[in-house]
Amino acid sequence: MSRKRIINGNQYGDYPLLEYDGVNPGYYQIILDKMVERLEFMLERHSQVLVVRLVVRFPVEVTANADNDCFQYFMEEYRRHLKIKDFDPQYVWVREQASSHNPHYHVLLLLNGNKIRYYRYPARANEIWSGALLKYYGYDCRGDGLIEVCSASYDGIAMNHGILLNRNNETLTQEAYRICSYLAKTNTKGNAPKNIREFGASILGRG
Repeated sequence: MSRKRIINGNQYGDYPLLEYDGVNPGYYQIILDKMVERLEFMLERHSQVLVVRLVVRFPVEVTANADNDCFQYFMEEYRRHLKIKDFDPQYVWVREQASSHNPHYHVLLLLNGNKIRYYRYPARANEIWSGALLKYYGYDCRGDGLIEVCSASYDGIAMNHGILLNRNNETLTQEAYRICSYLAKTNTKGNAPKNIREFGASILGRG
């Protein structure tokens, strides 16, 4: 990731970014672009879009493989589940690793807000992640709390059930992007082994 263009400051095009001045400040442009593309695509496709941010972790008892195979299996299975529900999912994910012996993943989910207006506790996501861990590591965690929903707030309201956007509410759309720009920060990235991806995104229109 080190050769990717880095955006500094608190603005990217028409969208604000989180005020971040900690270690390794800046945002990867390529990840910001993936987020903009999918956000604007979904707002053109649906009058309302539910924005959800998830964190996916490995249990401490597991030593994760260097690759992303387990996580990508989870994402594909969860995408299929959301598609069957007619939620028309789009997503962006990033891999991060700091002091832990395992990486963790941040996921931006964009769903058809005319079909799902708030995100319930991620029980089904946890079940699918538990199945992925069993498949790849033989570890049975029974989906117990390894997936967290971002608890960022807007106007003093916790958004742990997601942020429901209306395509005509530009202010809220910009705030949702600002909160989610966290995924693109440079800090805690760059630790993946050679040729292992640190981000990915859905195919536009695939759902």
